[in-house]
Amino acid sequence: MRLLDNFNLKTRVALTVSLLVALAILLGAAASLNLTRQYLGTLTSEQLSAMAQTILASAVALSLLFGMLVWYTIHRQIAPLQQLRQRIHASNLGCTSNTGNDITDLANAFDLLLKERQHADHRYHASEQRLRLIADNIPALVAYVDADRRVIFANRKYEQDYGVAYDKLTGLPLHELLGPDVYAQSEVFMREVMGGRAINFERLVTHTGAVRWERVSYVPELDADGRVAGFISLAEDITELKRAQHTFAKSEMRLRMITDNMPALIAYIDQEEHYRFCNGHYETILNLAPEKVLGQTVRQVTGEAGYKELALHIKKVLRGERVSFEQQSEKNDKRYFLHDYIPDLDAAGLTIGFYSMVVDITPRKLAELRQQASDHLLRSVTDSLPALVSFIDADERFQFNNQPYEQWFGRPLSRIRGHHVVELMTPDEAARHKIHFEKARQGHIARFEFESRQDDIIHYYQAAYLPQVDQNQQFSGVCSMINDITNLKVVENKLRILARHDTLTGLPNRNQFDEKLAEAMARSRRSGQAMALMFLDIDHFKSINDTLGHHSGDEVLREFSRRLLRSVRSTDTVSRLAGDEFVIILEGLHLPDESAMVAAKIIAAMAADFDILGVARKVSTSIGIAIGDDSESDGDALLRRADEALYDAKAAGRNTFRTSYLLARTA
Repeated sequence: MRLLDNFNLKTRVALTVSLLVALAILLGAAASLNLTRQYLGTLTSEQLSAMAQTILASAVALSLLFGMLVWYTIHRQIAPLQQLRQRIHASNLGCTSNTGNDITDLANAFDLLLKERQHADHRYHASEQRLRLIADNIPALVAYVDADRRVIFANRKYEQDYGVAYDKLTGLPLHELLGPDVYAQSEVFMREVMGGRAINFERLVTHTGAVRWERVSYVPELDADGRVAGFISLAEDITELKRAQHTFAKSEMRLRMITDNMPALIAYIDQEEHYRFCNGHYETILNLAPEKVLGQTVRQVTGEAGYKELALHIKKVLRGERVSFEQQSEKNDKRYFLHDYIPDLDAAGLTIGFYSMVVDITPRKLAELRQQASDHLLRSVTDSLPALVSFIDADERFQFNNQPYEQWFGRPLSRIRGHHVVELMTPDEAARHKIHFEKARQGHIARFEFESRQDDIIHYYQAAYLPQVDQNQQFSGVCSMINDITNLKVVENKLRILARHDTLTGLPNRNQFDEKLAEAMARSRRSGQAMALMFLDIDHFKSINDTLGHHSGDEVLREFSRRLLRSVRSTDTVSRLAGDEFVIILEGLHLPDESAMVAAKIIAAMAADFDILGVARKVSTSIGIAIGDDSESDGDALLRRADEALYDAKAAGRNTFRTSYLLARTA
């Protein structure tokens, strides 16, 4: 048997079968020979010996032939296993021991393959869990959809935004997840992405209980043959952006009117230094109509000499820096101007243009020179910081930080990760963090705002701590996101001011007037005391603008406002509606005709000459008065009656007043 160990499997099997066959044939031959001897007793011993040798030779020959057939058959059957064995030894699995036994080698190889498969499955599941953890904490809708438009993967935000249970998302048809309206908006873009083209679009979601806008990106995924196997969907909530755009659109006309009446050159200049917007003041200062400035370059508008003075500052602002500087113009009687350039950045943080505001500061500058003041008011404003994103584990140690944290803490990321949060914060910051971290530990999202001084400038930040749990639903830490909302706070303050006051005169504007009128009418109804509304404008105001210029017109409006305020009580409300139109709310009148005395006082106050930039000018006003009634609750109707009375005063020759009573009583 040891001799057989020198042969491989198929040879050993063939030899064994051949020996068994030969033994069977010899036994058969011996039996046949005994029978032959019984019936052929007449044959000699030599004849019988020859016959036995012949039978034996035939048996051996048949055994060899049958053994070769068996060897060939086994070779054909075992050949694939032999090839597999050779490949296993030729691959990395060749490190397995070669026992010389094919079956044992194959069994060992399959055991090793099974272990490698188990390790690979473990690594895959761990990687999948990490990716799902990240996707579930991204503040956006993330999904993968196959070619049949079925959801293969979706993060937890879909459960929050679309109301579908998280465990039912996988395999769900996309039209059932999105709903018919959102699906209809998205279908044309699905066809495009399945054609192999990445696409971005916006859609309106109304069926989930709250109206919101989403910005959606579809990115195709190609298989090994270059065919589209599905696509990745990323959708973010842009509702606040849409609201801001709507608010901006509503205030655009109002802001344009304001800029045209501001005593400054206001413009927007694009990256190629072309004027895309300028206010009416360009015609006053530079004697250039706005329509002739638009489309021109800064060099063309200012001239070569003027451009040389501005070129360096323009380069700075186009690099993203805010620039503020003073310039002395050789033209315009060597006046001094303050230039303020503010970069306009796109979503990627690239400068696409800048806002320019140029203010005539000659009086102030001359006063500074007389007092030998040498301080220059230059301010530098840092760029808006991107969001700070981090993961803080249950032990309050940073486990992930994005790049801006290097600037935030003033150290490389390698010296931030793994450190306890308190080690990197001031005592006040650590105390604030502790309060909100403990709230997140209890399973609540913690949102808060705070201030921080950066480069001697107070910045406002909005932060959110989102609690995270592990696979056992145990608290594992928080995802932290901190956004710089300084610019938003500044815009809110400016809009709040612009929404309630007239920038030229400082008087309440139309918005505040509407509030004051409603309050005054309500008080009048409660107290039973009369009230009146006066509607005034400046006689021939257009001729003042046309002959003396907008500067003079603005000065007339300011002086007119001051005289109005001096002519009424502090409890009365004086407002500027638009242009040269003013209104006055008179409350607590004992007699309705008291309003006539106030009107006469105002007309008398305007009798003195107006000093308009050193030029004396007669200015008069016409007044329409509407007497309120305690049964009247419509402020617009009261304003219309005052307006009609104003037209009656103009028809009567101007510089006078007329009164309208609710019961058609006139004076």
